[in-house]
This record gives sequence, structure tokens and C-alpha cells, in this order.
Amino acid sequence: MQLSPGNLIHHEIIGLETEVVDSSNFSQIGIKGKVIDETKNTLSIQLEKGLTKIIAKSHTHFLFNLPTGRRYLPGSRIQVKVDGTLLLSQPENRIQTKFKKSIRRRIDL
Repeated sequence: MQLSPGNLIHHEIIGLETEVVDSSNFSQIGIKGKVIDETKNTLSIQLEKGLTKIIAKSHTHFLFNLPTGRRYLPGSRIQVKVDGTLLLSQPENRIQTKFKKSIRRRIDL
């Protein structure tokens, strides 16, 4: 199954570019980088400077940049806003979980 906005929460998100767009911790808003690790409750994001920030999934909204698969258009990306509570589980279990349609509607395209 190819990565798309509708099935992002069922895929591996390590390696995707992301940005924190909303959080209960205001100092985390605006953090951009690549997801390098994921646990049940946190994402580790590597910043451009080489620093690593650990961000809680709960009470946070992430904007993921998905590759379009068009290698000749490197700037073309699909941006998907995801509520971090949808990602709250162990990555290996979340990939196998089926979500109700009402939960999938909380993903903004």
C-alpha cells in the first residue's frame, strides 16, 4: 500500500519531514525537521542544525510533508495535518490497527 494522506496513520512515519503547527507547549510550535525515531508517546525530530528534539504526541498537531512520487518535480509535496492523539500507540501496533471513519476525518488534507 502506497503512502497517501488517507492512510498516513497506518504507515511508518520515520524519515518524513514534519513541523509542529499546534501544541499545548508553545515553545514547540514551529519546530521543523525529519522524524528519526518514534515511541508510543513521542516523536524524535532532527532539526536542520543537527539537534534532536523529542516532542510529545498528545496535545500536538503535526504537519507532515509527503513525497508525491514524482522525482522530476522535487518541490512538489503533499502536506497533511495530523492530530498527534491519532499516533498515540506503539508504531508496530498502530500500523496494524484499523480506525473508524470518524477518526480518519480528523486528518486535514
